[in-house]
Amino acid sequence: MLEEETESLANLNPDDYEFVQNAIGLEMGIMASEAMHGTNDFGDPMIDMMNGEDTTLTIEDFKYIQDANYMSDYQPFPPSEPQQLCNSDYAGPYAFEVFVDPNVMKNPWEYSALLNKIYIDMKHKFPINFSVKSHDPEQKMFVRVMPMFEEDRYFQEPVHRCICHGQAQDPTNNGVSELVAQHIIRCDNPNARYFGDKNLGRRLSVVIPLSSPQVGTDSVKEFFHFVCKNSCVGGMNRRPIQIVFTLEDVCGTVRGRRVLCVRICSCPKRDREKEEKKREQENHSTTSSKKRRVDKKLPAPPSPPTSDNTDTRIFPLQLDVVGKENYKQMLKFCQTLMSNEIYEAKSANLAPFEKCREQVTQMLNTIPE
Repeated sequence: MLEEETESLANLNPDDYEFVQNAIGLEMGIMASEAMHGTNDFGDPMIDMMNGEDTTLTIEDFKYIQDANYMSDYQPFPPSEPQQLCNSDYAGPYAFEVFVDPNVMKNPWEYSALLNKIYIDMKHKFPINFSVKSHDPEQKMFVRVMPMFEEDRYFQEPVHRCICHGQAQDPTNNGVSELVAQHIIRCDNPNARYFGDKNLGRRLSVVIPLSSPQVGTDSVKEFFHFVCKNSCVGGMNRRPIQIVFTLEDVCGTVRGRRVLCVRICSCPKRDREKEEKKREQENHSTTSSKKRRVDKKLPAPPSPPTSDNTDTRIFPLQLDVVGKENYKQMLKFCQTLMSNEIYEAKSANLAPFEKCREQVTQMLNTIPE
C-alpha cells in the first residue's frame, strides 16, 4: 500500500511539494520528496532528521524549523498573507464582533468609544473579545490580526518594528525568532502563528485559531501586547495605525472584519482625553460651519411694512377698451396686482388695495357673455 501511494506521488512537480505538506501532512510531503528524487534534495533539516540521515541540528537548522512553523501534530492554517487588503468593517454571515473591555481603575489601557481607539503603553497586555453567531463548531475558523496604517498614502506599506526594538539584544526579543521579532503585536495564545517578512516586503500578521466560548459566555477572550510605539523612529514614525481583525476559514476566505484604531504611547489617559477633545471641537466646528452655509442660502426676511415706502394714492381710470377679451385681461391684470400687494403686506394700510380688488372682481363678474 505504501509503495502504491509513493508511486502515485511520483508525478508531482517540485512546485506542488509545499501544497502536499500543507494539505496532507509532513509525512506525505516526505514521501513526495523521496518519490520525485529518490532522496531528500530539498535541504530540509527536519526531513533529514526524520529520514535518519543526520540527527544533529545546528543553530541555523533549529531557526529554520522554528520559522517554518513545523509541528509534531500538523494543523491546517489559512494562507500566510491575506487575499485582499481592506480596512472596512464587515460583520459577515457569522455576525463577527470584536470588543474591548471598558476602562476600569488600574487598567493599563484606555478605550475611547467616541474614536473606537485603544491607548496603551508597550509591553502591557490587554484583552480582546471575539464573538461569532450561527457558526458550525465543526468548521475551523481563525482570526488574523494585522496592523495597518490609517492614512491612505501609507496604506500599502507594511507595519513593522523600529530598528532599536527589533534588535536581538532587546529584552522583548528573548526566546523569539528573527521573524517574530519584526511584529509590533504579539499574542499570548500558544497556537498563534506569525506570518510575513518585512525584508521580503510581505505584510506582517498574527493568526490564531478561534476556539469555542466557555460555558455561560458568548465570546472568546485573547490577550495581546505591543512591543513598539507609534513614536518610534524607523518604524511607525508617529503615523497612526489600526488593527484589522479578520475572521477567516482554513482557505483564507474572509467571513468577517473589524477595525480597531490604536495608539501605543507612554500616557494613554492623557492622549485619549486630548484626542477626544480635539474630535469634539472638530465636530462642533463642522456643525457651526454647516449652519452658517445654510443661513447664507436663506433669503433675507422681508422688511417690516411701513406707510412711507408704499404708494396708497387712488387714481381713477376712465378708458374705453376695445375688445371683450382685452377688457377681461386688463381687469384680471389689475386684480393680480392688488392681490400681490395684499399678500406681500408691503403696507400697513391694506384697505385701499382690498377695495380696489373687490371692485375689479365685481366688474369681471358683470361682463356679459
